[in-house]
Amino acid sequence: MPNIFQYMSYRDYIRDFYREKKLHNSSFSYQSLANMAGFKSKSFIPHVIEGRRNLSEQSVHALGRTLRLSEREALFFELLVSYDQAKSHRKKEYYFRRLIENGAGATSRIMLKNSHAYYSCWYHSTIRELVTIVDFRDDYSLLSQFVRPRISPRQVQQSIKLLEKLGLIKKNGTRYVQTDINLTTGDTIQSVSVENFHIQNLNLAAESIDNCPARFRDLSCMVVSLSCKGFNQIKTELQNFRRKLVGIINRDENPERIYHIAMQLFPTSDLTEADDLNETK
Repeated sequence: MPNIFQYMSYRDYIRDFYREKKLHNSSFSYQSLANMAGFKSKSFIPHVIEGRRNLSEQSVHALGRTLRLSEREALFFELLVSYDQAKSHRKKEYYFRRLIENGAGATSRIMLKNSHAYYSCWYHSTIRELVTIVDFRDDYSLLSQFVRPRISPRQVQQSIKLLEKLGLIKKNGTRYVQTDINLTTGDTIQSVSVENFHIQNLNLAAESIDNCPARFRDLSCMVVSLSCKGFNQIKTELQNFRRKLVGIINRDENPERIYHIAMQLFPTSDLTEADDLNETK
């Protein structure tokens, strides 16, 4: 059976459990699994796997027994469900931290902790860029003077240590260089830590109005009405524009300052009835 501690999605775990049972017993079906758990509908479990249905507290315990989970595994399964179905970012982060604490795989747990730490502080990405253009020669106090808003020399040192541990930078003589490694941990980090990163960047943008001269920043906002079709077109254009920016950045020589480039597109109203009808077609 699959090792539940290697999962960060309870839906993926149920899917793989079913596939393995099916592999060893061709007559095993979703109806068989539903009967074992005491569910009336054979479509309930595939709907859960597809994300169309959620598990109630009662069904979590029923499935835990059916999956023959140990006490520790059952607790981890419950945390996976709570994490997936949490409705607020704060609750999602709470359950994410508990999953890290209760996970069995030491290597994956350390990687999750380090990756979470990277995205949880905005300045790690700034330090990663800054160490490549400033020859600070391990003078963390010197490097901290280039960071805005200011951080302490100790925070700089800890940030560099984390970046080295993640393999995102490496020492080359007295200078640091970036590696080709991209920090990727799938939906887990995307849904929790990156959200923290975006929140911090939004706060930094707000603070820049007071702390950064207008000639060094560009902030703008458009408030418009859009159909779902128009929204998707603009979203695609933003994605294309980001790719174009990457090309400009890669061709740029002799960088002098670190910038955060943020673009936001989000609703400030509910769907109108007309839009709702269009989305369901």
